[in-house]
Amino acid sequence: MTNPLPPVSEQHSTFLLPRDAFRTVVALAIIVLTIGGWIYAMTIPIDRFALRDQTRLWWIEQIVGFVLALVCIGIVMGKRTLLTAAFWLSVYSLVFDVMRWIFEFKEGQLRIPVALILYALFIWRLQLARRTAAAEQRAADVQ
Repeated sequence: MTNPLPPVSEQHSTFLLPRDAFRTVVALAIIVLTIGGWIYAMTIPIDRFALRDQTRLWWIEQIVGFVLALVCIGIVMGKRTLLTAAFWLSVYSLVFDVMRWIFEFKEGQLRIPVALILYALFIWRLQLARRTAAAEQRAADVQ
């Protein structure tokens, strides 16, 4: 008699992330807002001309955000190898947004930071995925 279930190492590919619909939705929102924001900024002439006057720190923030959007595409595709990069890029993006929110709050502007909330939720789901992936790897190593 044969075992109808494949071994754990074949059940859970070491290349794919565990399925998580919430993480996928948050990653898609980050992708759409980041890439959509860049497209919007490039189509509005006044915004496009203001780009050359931005600080180096602003450009670093934009590059980190753009790379995070690209990594999020890999996360949506379930690539486990991008898990650590997505986690740290999200942390950096969260720090940038927290600092911007603090500065705006000091100036008397109160707004709901959607990106900040998305980054925090994404970090939480990525941390859960890291734990699940580590547990699956340990189970595969035992067999």
